[in-house]
Amino acid sequence: MATEELGAAWVLHGYSKADEFLRTELPISREQILRLREVIKPDADDPWMFLGYPVPVEVWPEVDAILHCGPPDPELDYQTGCYAAE
Repeated sequence: MATEELGAAWVLHGYSKADEFLRTELPISREQILRLREVIKPDADDPWMFLGYPVPVEVWPEVDAILHCGPPDPELDYQTGCYAAE
């Protein structure tokens, strides 16, 4: 099923630990979300990760291998996100 058929666009959000404002947003492709959900386990009733999930620093090497996003910023907390595709 194509991303467009799901009506979804995924992102990796980086929120400031100081004020909780969104600081970064990195697009995640359908292929990447398929791999990412093996590292960050979604709820059983949310296999496409439509809900947001925290990205712990402990799994960052695997996340970087999938998203090629580089090292995490220690000033940010990371979470997956999903929007309706345009």
